[in-house]
Amino acid sequence: MLLTDSLIDQIHTFRLEMMSRSVDAIKAVHPDAAGLAIGGGYAKFAGDGSPLTQVYGLGHRGSHYDLGEVDDFYRGLATNWELIVTPFASPTLLPEAAKDGYIPDHFESVLAQVVERPLVEMTPGVEIEEAVDDLTVWMQVSDAAWSGSEELAQDLSDLARIMTAYPSRRYLASLNGEPAAIAAMVSIGDMHMFAGAATRPQFRGQGLQQALTQRRLADAGEGSFVQVVALPGSQSHRNLQRVGFQPLYSKLVMYRNPIVSAA
Repeated sequence: MLLTDSLIDQIHTFRLEMMSRSVDAIKAVHPDAAGLAIGGGYAKFAGDGSPLTQVYGLGHRGSHYDLGEVDDFYRGLATNWELIVTPFASPTLLPEAAKDGYIPDHFESVLAQVVERPLVEMTPGVEIEEAVDDLTVWMQVSDAAWSGSEELAQDLSDLARIMTAYPSRRYLASLNGEPAAIAAMVSIGDMHMFAGAATRPQFRGQGLQQALTQRRLADAGEGSFVQVVALPGSQSHRNLQRVGFQPLYSKLVMYRNPIVSAA
C-alpha cells in the first residue's frame, strides 16, 4: 500500500474525528471528560491515569503548536498523559517535548488494508456474536483479558465502561460456549479502525483474534479502508500481516511524566 500525502491526511482526520466523537460518550462514565482541538491535533481527558487520556497529531504537517497549551489543558485534570508523536509532526516537536520533560516509552505500528474478498474461517468450537444490548459479559471479558486474570471480573472497571460508551461495534468470541475474547470496530464513513482486541489468558493462541479480525473485515465490507495499531514485532502484529494488513508507519508514545512500574 502506497503511503500518499492524501492517505496520511485521511488517517489523521479520521483519528481526530474519532477522538472528538468519543468525548461525549466518555462523559457518561467520567462527567469531567474533555477534549480540545489543539496545534493541528487533539487532546483528550478520559480520567487521570486512563490510557485514553492522550494528545494525538500535535504539529501535524507543520501546524503551529505550543506544548504550554497542552499543560494548560490538563492542569487540574491529569497528572500524566500520552503524547503520541507521528512521523508527520513538525520536526521540532520531538526535541521540544524531550526538553520539556516528556519521556519516550514505546513505538506503535499503524497497519492497514483495503478490504478485498473477506473470508471468515471459524476454528471448530468458536462462535462470534456482536454485543449490542447487554454488554456485561463483553466488559467482564475485557477486564479479565487486560488484567491477565483467568476469572471473569465481577466489579467492572471504569476502562471497560468507557470502552462500551465509545461509538463503536463490539464483538464477543466464545470457545466451546465459554466467553473468551473481545474486539471492537470504530467506523466513520468507509474508513474503519479495529481496536480493543483482548483475549483471556487461558484462551490465547487458539485463533480467536484471527476469527474476530476476519469477522470485522467482513462487516467493514469490500473496498473499505481499515487500520489497526499494534506493537512492532508482537504476535498481534504478525497475525495481522497474515490476514492482509501492511505496516504503514510507526509512531512514538511519550509520557508527560515517567511511568513507574510496581516492583
